[in-house]
Amino acid sequence: MRAKLTRLAFTWPLLIALLLVSFYTLGYSIYLAVYNIDLMSAPPFVFSGLVNFIDVLQQPRLWYSLWHTLVYVAGSTLIELVLGCAVALFISGDFFGRRLVRALLLLPMIVTPIVGGLIWRIFYDPGAGLFNYLLGLLGMAPVDWLGDPDIAMASLILADVWQWTPFIILLVSAGLDALPQEPLEAAELDGAHGWRLLAFIKLPMIKPIILIALFLRMIDAFKSFDLIYVMTRGGPALATETTNMFAYLTGFQDFRISEAVVIAIINTLLVIAVLSLASKRIMKDV
Repeated sequence: MRAKLTRLAFTWPLLIALLLVSFYTLGYSIYLAVYNIDLMSAPPFVFSGLVNFIDVLQQPRLWYSLWHTLVYVAGSTLIELVLGCAVALFISGDFFGRRLVRALLLLPMIVTPIVGGLIWRIFYDPGAGLFNYLLGLLGMAPVDWLGDPDIAMASLILADVWQWTPFIILLVSAGLDALPQEPLEAAELDGAHGWRLLAFIKLPMIKPIILIALFLRMIDAFKSFDLIYVMTRGGPALATETTNMFAYLTGFQDFRISEAVVIAIINTLLVIAVLSLASKRIMKDV
């Protein structure tokens, strides 16, 4: 009984503080959303009810930003998942310098997104960037990687893949290292080697880890802001504007705080819907 009371004494204050912070921020967000709050106007602010939601939902820019968000999340996470699993399987064997290779592969994940975005902006520079220099060596014309609306999103996704594929590699490598050896040895005795051992034994055994890695990356990709802000700021011509960027520009560039909060709420509902479906699938397979 004493031990139970001790656990409650340590856990309940933290839980109460978290609940208070969560409910306060939720309540304040609702307050901002139902009032017509504009930083260019002085209080008192006028109660508007659902008018802000209706106005935001009628803006084509919102639907463009939602589509860009889904493209960014789907493109980056799927590429990272496939590439991360492939690299993790490649480095799972014993070879000279294995630990050094693993350490080097994890370096991009250590870099902060802002620094990573600045690095990739240098790579993408139309006049002096690394990529256009390589294209010049091949006799090809330079490309405006971040200034062309047709390829700007792909350029962002490439930068995200560079930075966060090591996260997938880390989780999948840990799962491969933790596999029990008895089923693998039994499969090899039965004649399973090479890709058969990989496809029918190893991958099914680490499937829960792969799904959890995908789920965590989806959460982080939905929250992505700093990389996009540093590299494109939502441009060119809104080609890379996600809902997070749309909310930021609405609130801190146009000073329409209520509309920015409404956009953030809609983005949160989108994230909850997508992640609920993903978590349902994950819990079914785990």
